Amino acid sequence: MASTAGEDDAPVEVRFFGGAPPSDAQLRAAAPHPCRVRVRPDLLPRAEAERLRRAGVTHVELDALSFHGPALRAVGRRYRAAFLAEQAAGLRAMGLSVGGVLAPGLPEQDHDDAVEDARIAATQWSFARLHPVLVLDGSALRELHARRRYTALSLAEALTVCHAQLDVLEAAGVDVVRVGLQPGPDGFGRAVAGPAHPGFRELVEARRTLDRLRAMLVGTPRGAVVTVTCAPADQTRTRGALHANVRTLRAELGLAALQVAEDPALARGTWRIHVHEETA
Repeated sequence: MASTAGEDDAPVEVRFFGGAPPSDAQLRAAAPHPCRVRVRPDLLPRAEAERLRRAGVTHVELDALSFHGPALRAVGRRYRAAFLAEQAAGLRAMGLSVGGVLAPGLPEQDHDDAVEDARIAATQWSFARLHPVLVLDGSALRELHARRRYTALSLAEALTVCHAQLDVLEAAGVDVVRVGLQPGPDGFGRAVAGPAHPGFRELVEARRTLDRLRAMLVGTPRGAVVTVTCAPADQTRTRGALHANVRTLRAELGLAALQVAEDPALARGTWRIHVHEETA
């Protein structure tokens, strides 16, 4: 369980994260604050959902993982896409805000399957988390990995698929509240394979920013000096990790220089391009 609040006078919101719904005692302890609950879909029958609603829960986050039948079967989930769609519709009919978790990199799932998951989620959820699969020591997936019956996503593969999922979800107005798993007190100590990185979302956003800047710089003369101006909060993803975006764009476009400047008046996710000159 966790509680969150923004500014000092902002209302407190209580969040429950677990496989099963919180008990009545837990919900009474959270009162009178609004609650968010993350729950396995197969542990949330309609009666339980109605109990949560009456107790003050406002948001339900389904730990769905995927809509792809073979992937769900491979990890022992008994529900399928039709069940998830019916459940989300029922929760919305109760007046609850519905979101969920997608886990790209599951067994029996490829890149196209994961992107299709995002397309389906975009029709059912108002918010989402993207948690690329990590192989944890002691898990059933660890055994498959050890027997070479499962290969985890590399960091580069996970960045590519989460980039595509983010594009689909955000274009549909879905609020993607997290990308990548949050490290525990020991970091990613139990992870033996998979895309473990504490700044995973920033890496994804840097990739997305690189694509947007490429499109904005089409037609820039070779040898030009370019300034890309961004909001201060976007500077890191504009430059890329270790200035990778700057180096990539200079090399691809044959630029003499590419500078990154900040403008607090710019909104996040917007950029201004200025071409200074061409050199001989």
